Amino acid sequence: MINLIKEGTTNSIAISPLSASIYHDLASGSFELDITQDYDQSSGSLQLTKLPPVPAGYYSNYLLFSVASSAIPSSSGFYTYELVEGLAGASAIWSTEASTFGAADFIWDASQIVDNKRTIDTGRLKVVGTDKPSYISYTGGNQDGQYTTYNR
Repeated sequence: MINLIKEGTTNSIAISPLSASIYHDLASGSFELDITQDYDQSSGSLQLTKLPPVPAGYYSNYLLFSVASSAIPSSSGFYTYELVEGLAGASAIWSTEASTFGAADFIWDASQIVDNKRTIDTGRLKVVGTDKPSYISYTGGNQDGQYTTYNR
């Protein structure tokens, strides 16, 4: 499970995706984290900055990212995420594409533009937001009060 904290400036996260990334060994790449809150099904997308690759060894399949805390939702709770990788190349339009219809493994109509993205991982995410309730604490000084009781 990934933990993101709203306070601060940057969160660094490591994800071991189910599908290998074409950008794994590169210092940069195009990634976003599409998130959906479990409570009210609100959703959004976080742009991720890829950090340099992990050196070869035990953790070599991990991808390292940073995300600005300002982009994290303020609503605390549990979310479901999809790690989406942007693929290099221009968007394709059916009438200009050389691929045959049978080779397309997605729904594609004549006018739809394909964004050249693919989901490489899904999982759970916890956000510690800034929507914590505030409490007034009456400490120090005289805290005496009075009330009137009426009796029949």
